[in-house]
Amino acid sequence: MKRTGEHPEDRILTVPNALSLLRILAIPVVLLLLLGREDAVAATVFVLAAATDFLDGKLARRRGGSGTTRLGEFLDPMADKLMLSSVAVVLAVRGLLPAPLVAVLVGRDVLALLGSLAFRGKIRVNRVGKAATAVLMASVVVVMYRPGIFGEVVGEVMFYSGLALSLAAGVLYVGTIKRRMGGESPGKSPGAPGAGR
Repeated sequence: MKRTGEHPEDRILTVPNALSLLRILAIPVVLLLLLGREDAVAATVFVLAAATDFLDGKLARRRGGSGTTRLGEFLDPMADKLMLSSVAVVLAVRGLLPAPLVAVLVGRDVLALLGSLAFRGKIRVNRVGKAATAVLMASVVVVMYRPGIFGEVVGEVMFYSGLALSLAAGVLYVGTIKRRMGGESPGKSPGAPGAGR
């Protein structure tokens, strides 16, 4: 129940936040299954966990975004990054993904989380970043299922593509941070007064 004087964005116990927490709790399950070579089951749990990302986002944005909370703005991307990076690390250890690229992915995710903490969720996820996460998640699912050499090649190509999109999103984030530090609203583009909401 909402307490008197409490703003919607200050709430903690919401369905979207619970789904994000559930996604975090699913991480050790997926990792243990991968380490136990139960790849198909691991991929299934991973897909189910990833599906909660779509669901919690949809619930958080309902009624014009009234379901969005400050905690959710941090918890949701953190759950995605922890899930993706940890699974990618295990796949790299098993030789199913190139370790140097996984290291780049983990480094990017660490920097993204630090940036989110520094700006307290004020830097919004851009569309390129969302596309990158979707492609990367799909790639690790393909690699986990590993339907022969063809599947491994397709999964790795998808991983390369997702990582490229991820790095492009990082460049966009840097631009947003520079504008914010320069005092410009993130909703505005340089030289475009009045842009944004």
